[in-house]
Amino acid sequence: MNTLSKPAPVAHRRFEALDSLRGVCAILVVMFHMPVASHWRDWGFIQHSYLFVDYFFVLSGFVIAHAYANRLTSGQDAGRFMVRRFGRIWPLHLLMLAAFVGLELARLMFHFDSAPPFTRDRSIEAIFTNLALIQAWHVHPYLTWNGPAWTLSAEWACYLIFAGLVLVAPKRFRWIGLVLAIIGGVLVVSYARRWMNTTYDFAVPRAVYGFFLGCLLQGLWTRIPRLKGGAATALEVVAIVAACIFIGYAQGPITVAVTLVFVILIWVFAGEDGALSRVLDHPALVTLGRWSFAIYMVHMFILTVMMIVARKLDWVPVRRIDFGSVWLNDLFAVAMFGFIVAVAVVAHRLVEQPAQRMIDRWTKPKAA
Repeated sequence: MNTLSKPAPVAHRRFEALDSLRGVCAILVVMFHMPVASHWRDWGFIQHSYLFVDYFFVLSGFVIAHAYANRLTSGQDAGRFMVRRFGRIWPLHLLMLAAFVGLELARLMFHFDSAPPFTRDRSIEAIFTNLALIQAWHVHPYLTWNGPAWTLSAEWACYLIFAGLVLVAPKRFRWIGLVLAIIGGVLVVSYARRWMNTTYDFAVPRAVYGFFLGCLLQGLWTRIPRLKGGAATALEVVAIVAACIFIGYAQGPITVAVTLVFVILIWVFAGEDGALSRVLDHPALVTLGRWSFAIYMVHMFILTVMMIVARKLDWVPVRRIDFGSVWLNDLFAVAMFGFIVAVAVVAHRLVEQPAQRMIDRWTKPKAA
């Protein structure tokens, strides 16, 4: 049997295996932030799981280019695109920002801890930069309010650049984007104090680096013959193992190469040709992928409230929740993760999905 074939046309397909991987990456980011002294807390793989955010950037560029590269032919199209992208990310961002502000108002009224309300990363002015999604454009010297939302701010910048490039140079935007990606990567490796673990300061160069490599990948991947059958499965296994090993051990400037690792990973799984892709196509994992944005957005608020309660109950002997038994800590961490997913599902169904449907109706082109 021939192990090489040209990819089938994919004009309207949904990349479900890639979506499932996004769900897995969201779980790993939550595990990275989980302040519990579990068995896995100090594993190198978990300590470096902040790098999975860069999968989001590459995947976003790949999917956005796939969906919109040939559809933005006028300023009206670009405006509709920006409204739709804003409508995808802003409602849930607004919900969580409101939750954090509500927590701060409770701190002001009830003085339940020693943290001064509405100061530093919880300042009044940072509310407005968060509302405008510019908080990670090097305007604050630290993360503000819902920390993980820095990625939305950085992606918003990528959307603006993408729309402008497609309008100005529709045939060459991927190659111009490649130049921007190289510049972004060079800026991160040269000036970011913690290289790829950069958020509020070099967030936009980090995101541009991944997003526009994803755009370039989308323009090239259908032209490259792909492995089929057992050979495709072997390639998927190698790609997953290589990515896990890299993330488990990467430190310092070499972390900037993680974006290239994810470019390869997305290229391998975009065709869904092997057995691992079929596993990732399982409805449960695909559903997890669809919940991933909500999981990512709600988890920090829940962990923040959890730490406030834990300190009141003397569950934090040093910096992490620790009940004196690592097995009990594991159970608590799993329970907290289950609670995060449950809250995320509610937010997804009651806020994220209705807002997306509403924005789609508002921006649907009028019939001629």
